[in-house]
Amino acid sequence: MSTEAWDKTGHDGESKGDMEKRNKPIELLLRVINEKNLSSQQIYNADESELFRQMLPDKKLADLNEKVAPGRKVIKARITFMTCANVTGKHKLPIFVVVNATKTLGFKSVTLPVCYRGQKNAWVTRELFLDWFKTEFVPAVRQHMKSVNLPQRAVLLLDNCTEN
Repeated sequence: MSTEAWDKTGHDGESKGDMEKRNKPIELLLRVINEKNLSSQQIYNADESELFRQMLPDKKLADLNEKVAPGRKVIKARITFMTCANVTGKHKLPIFVVVNATKTLGFKSVTLPVCYRGQKNAWVTRELFLDWFKTEFVPAVRQHMKSVNLPQRAVLLLDNCTEN
């Protein structure tokens, strides 16, 4: 590869323009962190994931062409959960759990250390996220900032959250 070609592309063939676009959010985040003088205790990340419970494997050893076991209905009972912690890992918020039921079935006598919500499709919708943010995240972060003698401000990073 010529020097000229190397100057126009990155290590994986990405153009310099693409690299600059990709780096803009990182540069913005670093600028905010520096301008606000935020420590790693004040930077939080939240990410959601899904768990499909009661779902049979889509393959079995006997016949790889079948999608499901014969005579069985595919059940996609979904649980969505979101974890959130600061960069140091010293402050972890209770897991935010969203299921497609409004009551906690089977846990009537047990208090779980989670923030539990019900939603028809078990998705973290904008409304549920904002409720979690206002009622769980903000008070917990304020209390943590107070306990470590830091200014009461923080930044929350979210990964590809289309609903939030």
